[in-house]
Amino acid sequence: MNSNPTPKPLSAIEATEVGLAAIDKWNPSTKAMLSVTSDAALKTASSIDKRLSDGEWCGLLAGMTMSLKDNIDMAGMITTAGSRVLENNMSNRDAFIVERLKRAGAVIMGKANLHEWVFGPTSQSTHYGPVRNPWDVERIPGGSSGGSGASLAAGMCIGSIGSDTGGSIRLPSAFCGVSGLRPSIGRISCRGSVPVSAWFDTLGPMAKRVSDVARIFTVIAGHDPEDPISQDMPVPNVMAQLTEPVAGMRLGIQRRWFFEGLDAATEQAMEEAIEVFRTLGVEIVDIDLGDIERSHELLAFKVLLADAYNVHKDRLETRPDDYSRDVYTRAMLGKDVTGHEYAAALRWNEGFKQRLRHVFGEVDAILSPTIPFGAPKAEVGQEGQGWFDTIREITRFTYCWSFAGVPALSVPCGFDPNGMPLSMQIAAPWFEEATTLRLGHAYQGQTSHHNRMPG
Repeated sequence: MNSNPTPKPLSAIEATEVGLAAIDKWNPSTKAMLSVTSDAALKTASSIDKRLSDGEWCGLLAGMTMSLKDNIDMAGMITTAGSRVLENNMSNRDAFIVERLKRAGAVIMGKANLHEWVFGPTSQSTHYGPVRNPWDVERIPGGSSGGSGASLAAGMCIGSIGSDTGGSIRLPSAFCGVSGLRPSIGRISCRGSVPVSAWFDTLGPMAKRVSDVARIFTVIAGHDPEDPISQDMPVPNVMAQLTEPVAGMRLGIQRRWFFEGLDAATEQAMEEAIEVFRTLGVEIVDIDLGDIERSHELLAFKVLLADAYNVHKDRLETRPDDYSRDVYTRAMLGKDVTGHEYAAALRWNEGFKQRLRHVFGEVDAILSPTIPFGAPKAEVGQEGQGWFDTIREITRFTYCWSFAGVPALSVPCGFDPNGMPLSMQIAAPWFEEATTLRLGHAYQGQTSHHNRMPG
């Protein structure tokens, strides 16, 4: 007889109650959720349970509890983007992906906290309270989707939607020990979300398990004729491909830069991850991406600063005191980016993408760390040069895939001596999200990092 039978799946009501209990327990210390839709969530869950008991198909996400980053519109709720300027910004229409989530049976638990104006990697929000990491509430959860990462780690929900411009899905996924996918630019509609950079922004799914990330992706990916960046192309059946063997696939590794300057725990975790892939029959291939390190400088400190200033220029001049100092200072730096600097950055990126095409002709995906270390302690109000150097290091490995516009999946791969999660990143060719998910799912089938919970 099996002494450890598989537990019976929770009903939608039970799953919602578990999430609400976790919010009650964790939200006072983490500030992961800005608003909680308890009554609406319970009502939705009850309806789903009834329909399921009647034999009705309720969608691929039936009963899955979800948080939404609060730069995404949901009808009848305020979208603050963590900003004082938008504190009364009532949405009268669901974002494209919220429409899809609802149709697929998701139970929306509320809005997740974030870095102000979706513009920072720490989620140390000035106006609504800094988000903290459930693994250690003295540490940051990453950003800007910090509330999404923290809500998942604390068990407040099963899935979440974040947004990613330079790493804002992958960074909190890494620091909080969950999985998060930045899809190809144009794969998921951004209609109904507050932007940083129209071309480089994308929304994406987050969850502990890559299989849940894949389910959410399946629901929210697709063309939106109201979004000028949205690409009208078929979305593959990633769920059908998820469990296909990965033996024979080729995984590229560039040790220069990606494997330099890592802390000892991250270096060890990455070597162990490489060995896991080898045991799965994946071939590890050395690659050369040229001066890929320039992607960080050119996207982070030229293109995105200029784009952010363009979005905010009128408010920066008329309402400067309604911005936190860190966001105001960085947005104003964009004013000084010249046209020829912006053009030069785009020309470099064209060459980089051409090099990537050649490399992806030789490998199926590229493996790198997501961040060089585990989550650092927060330094709200006392940020100096050392802290800003840390901020630069946090984003060192994520901007390249944002600049290229390719899909990149962050997956937990270990823990540091402080008990903080560590993470690897799998990047694949344009619109090959299925490849990242397949590799990430295979890895999770051999490891248990994603099953651990904060105490």
